[in-house]
Amino acid sequence: MDPMRRHPVGLARAADQLWFGPAGVVTRAALRSAAGIITPVWCIGCAEQDEVLCELCAEDLHLLTRAPFAAEQQALALPLLMTCETITVLRVSAAGRYEGLLARAVLAFKDHGAIGLGAALGPGLARALRLAAARAVEGSDPASTGSRPWLLVSPPSSLRSQLTRGFDPVQKLLSHALASGSPPDHDEPRLLPAPGLLRQTRAASLRSLNPAQGRQKTRGARARRRRTVGSLELTPRGHQMLPGAEVLLVDDVLTSGSTLAELYRVLDAAGASIRGAAVFAAAPGPGAESEFPLVRASPEA
Repeated sequence: MDPMRRHPVGLARAADQLWFGPAGVVTRAALRSAAGIITPVWCIGCAEQDEVLCELCAEDLHLLTRAPFAAEQQALALPLLMTCETITVLRVSAAGRYEGLLARAVLAFKDHGAIGLGAALGPGLARALRLAAARAVEGSDPASTGSRPWLLVSPPSSLRSQLTRGFDPVQKLLSHALASGSPPDHDEPRLLPAPGLLRQTRAASLRSLNPAQGRQKTRGARARRRRTVGSLELTPRGHQMLPGAEVLLVDDVLTSGSTLAELYRVLDAAGASIRGAAVFAAAPGPGAESEFPLVRASPEA
């Protein structure tokens, strides 16, 4: 018998010793240095070389997203809801504020090819999701959450985004969030990602390819709202799954709230019950430019 097959455990142990021992440390450092020469990278927080996100900045990122908060007052285009003869606004929970390190991390993840940052951003979104679910069931009977999971619905990527990025940033971020979060308690709803329920209309898809139309970051709240209304439609899967479903909306960045408003419009018309929304980061509200030095927003923000 082949001696390599007789001692697989011993071979695995030897490989671990080589890789994690002194020789492996030197080898990995050399490989990182070589990669840095070919494709140099710098930390998005402190500009340390050969690291997209160094350990200290990763800790700062965690601290900035450890206390999610209610962010709906900062977005003027969110839908207004009538409940018990009281007008309220759609509840949105955010992990952090879209400024400084958080803004740079989101931009690097979405637009600059640093897909690996999703693992660092995911836990923050997981905390925002948990807060959004807790706010949705606050003051209600735990049994009212039902046995069915709540669907997590995010805006579909534009055709332009699909061609330039090649992946869906929100779905990628959501997968990291769900992988990092702890299992729900008995009185918390189960959250289930539900991609593919919505798509852009043909007109919106073609409009996204037109450079003369400008980009989302160049528009004010009213222009964003006008551009997003009527831009989404249900897919066949959405027609099947959404009627009667409990839904949480998910997005990466909250600015004016126009994207969440369009999501709400389409899902509400489909018969879904929208329980709230969660985002990774929320931009400071109107008039905050002098107080918060913002990084330029992503085209899809």
